[in-house]
Amino acid sequence: MRRVLVTTDRLGAEEMARLSRYAEVVEGWKLAEGGIQRELPEVDAAIVLGWPSYFTRENLAKMGRLRFVQTMSVGVNQIRFQDLPPKVRVCSNAGAYSTAVGEHAWGLLLVAAKWIARTDAAIKREPGAFDQFRAGAKDTLVLKGGTMGIVGYGGIGRAVARFAAAFGMKVIAFSRGKRKERGVKLYRGRSGLELVLRLSDAVLISLPLTKLTEGLMGSKELGLMKKNAVLVNVARGDIVDQRALYEHLKANPSFRYATDVWWYEEGKETLATEFPITGLPNFVGTPHTSGPAGVGTGEPQKAAVLNTVRYLRGQRPKNVMDAAEYLPPSSSA
Repeated sequence: MRRVLVTTDRLGAEEMARLSRYAEVVEGWKLAEGGIQRELPEVDAAIVLGWPSYFTRENLAKMGRLRFVQTMSVGVNQIRFQDLPPKVRVCSNAGAYSTAVGEHAWGLLLVAAKWIARTDAAIKREPGAFDQFRAGAKDTLVLKGGTMGIVGYGGIGRAVARFAAAFGMKVIAFSRGKRKERGVKLYRGRSGLELVLRLSDAVLISLPLTKLTEGLMGSKELGLMKKNAVLVNVARGDIVDQRALYEHLKANPSFRYATDVWWYEEGKETLATEFPITGLPNFVGTPHTSGPAGVGTGEPQKAAVLNTVRYLRGQRPKNVMDAAEYLPPSSSA
């Protein structure tokens, strides 16, 4: 019987029972280092949240039976593809967080478009300055009749598109896919990206972080956007060039950046920033709370287990990732 290593304690009894019907389940979080070392060579598949510290290059080299890794997250930039044994398929959990993260993205958009965080803070500082706060309302963005641009039209992008349509916005999107979407105009290629940025009143970033998308939003791209636009990021911080963003926010006080994701330092996401972006009045941030909210629904756990069961049953799993998009330039797939 095949063995599945589960590295997180987030799976419930129902998911564990479903897995157990098709494989022997190894609960990795319960094992000490010595126990993990003994189990790794016998593992055929793994369900991971993040990247376990014991998945070192040396330990992975011993995992000759490993053929399948399922992430609990949508993004897979944390996976060290270059260290995995040959023929291992890695699957993301795309679609499992669409509603939770989409709602969070829309919340960030509303807070930034209406200057809610800034005026709330100002009222608490100076509760008597009523007229002063009302004067700032001229910069408030009215969404109805505007254009919502979505950069990365996957499950989260589709959720936000539905909210935008309900608000009476036109929706356009930049996507690699060719599937037509009713009510959404899709653009592809570099010229398509630039057009979406130029036409939109609000832009959502919902792309995966890959070799091609890292630093995608630089000074040129930000400069294409409207001076009073809102840029919302629920993908990965490193898709946006931090220096370029800081300089753009400083130079364009009516432009707003709202994010739930942050930049990586030494392989880990951190609230620390190289530039004092968080102190700017046109910045709004939350500490990557949309994902945990999604986990609270149980949907990501269920989706990860169901996809793993597909693999165990000999069916083609969903969301198989292309390792070449994540491998360092000096590595080969």
